[in-house]
Amino acid sequence: MEMRRRRFRILARLAWIAAGLEAIGCPDSGPPRTGLETAAPLAIPGTGAAADEARYAGTYLYAGTDAERAAIRNSVDHATQGMLGANIARAELMKRSEIRPSYTIRFDGLGKVIVETAGFPPESSPLDGTEVQFTNKYGDVLQNRQRFVDGSLLQESRTGDGGGSTRFQLEPDGNTMLVTRVSRSPKLPGTVRYTLTYVRQRSP
Repeated sequence: MEMRRRRFRILARLAWIAAGLEAIGCPDSGPPRTGLETAAPLAIPGTGAAADEARYAGTYLYAGTDAERAAIRNSVDHATQGMLGANIARAELMKRSEIRPSYTIRFDGLGKVIVETAGFPPESSPLDGTEVQFTNKYGDVLQNRQRFVDGSLLQESRTGDGGGSTRFQLEPDGNTMLVTRVSRSPKLPGTVRYTLTYVRQRSP
């Protein structure tokens, strides 16, 4: 009788251990968890117009090199090569290719973007790309528009004699901004194109 009881206790203990191992080690009958279930959503960085505005708002100071300045002259020379009145055209293009010491980009919260530089008229227009008439520092009357394209702020302008663009591309570090300026005209043999480097001004 005693032997039978001992065997029963041993079998019961083995069954309890087996049940515990099964509960710990047996795979779940559902699909394997990946961390992408609704109970554990991934944090997605801010996207869209509001995120672009938050990223770009600020003042940026010119931080380019002599090589960038030389690239402007080279591009202007290339664009006017062989044309009649090349010297006059170069002088006008170099004047309009003046390097701005800074850019301040602001958003008014009502759908407009304002790009400002001391000594230049502010460039203000709707962010949806609607054209507005604008007179620049040199007296040129332009049709100007601004909008975000692929994460960059793009200014585009046109006149009866041609047009151009300025693209503000903020780098992944959030501080370096590349400003690419393009000018073209049917009167020019080539296109003026160059890129300048700016850095975000930090608050004191």
